[in-house]
Amino acid sequence: MTDKIIGTCSVCLRGMQLRGDRPIRHGFAAKNVQHGQHTGYHTGPCPGVNFPHLGISDEGTRWAIDDAHQRLVNTNNSLAHLATNPDLIWYPRKTAVRGADLPRGVTLRYGADDLSATDGRPSYARWHRSEVALLEATKRALEDAITKYEHVIAGWAPEKYPTSGAKTKQETIHMALERKINDKVMTGTCCLGVRRGHRAGLTAKTTDPAKVTCKRCRTALGLPST
Repeated sequence: MTDKIIGTCSVCLRGMQLRGDRPIRHGFAAKNVQHGQHTGYHTGPCPGVNFPHLGISDEGTRWAIDDAHQRLVNTNNSLAHLATNPDLIWYPRKTAVRGADLPRGVTLRYGADDLSATDGRPSYARWHRSEVALLEATKRALEDAITKYEHVIAGWAPEKYPTSGAKTKQETIHMALERKINDKVMTGTCCLGVRRGHRAGLTAKTTDPAKVTCKRCRTALGLPST
């Protein structure tokens, strides 16, 4: 038996460990759409932590589809605004230094490119295209998410999203391989994935191919992956 139970998050629709009837804190990553993340940095948990998992209720999914619809409306409004060629703000890249001021935004105006600028600013047309492309990608992602949520809500039933026990982590066992280094015989691994040193001595190794679980070692030995 295991004390870890997996259920389906009602917002990101992934299998997540549960705490009570709700998923534990986790980031949001649904198909073709990511919330709670910005430029590679995690900025918040998936909203699904506030709702029961799908094996109990689709409340979170219904909240998510309403939220996606509102975000889609805002995105379409932003695209319509960009179509009017408004002033745009561009921020020059600057290495973060403690105590240094953040780079100031540069206003780019339609039809008034400053060709004498030396701060690397793009032309208005180039920056406008990048802003439009970003919003269009967001729009497609939201539309895909809405379609996914509609499918889940239309056919939702508790028995379609049963909970399950978490898989037990399998210990990685490497194939031991002796090598001669500087006239000394050293015992390494067949996959070369473990370097010499203190950690190498703690690595589980075996001379029996049947007990090897390391995928790289099994591949090197011509054995099927486990």
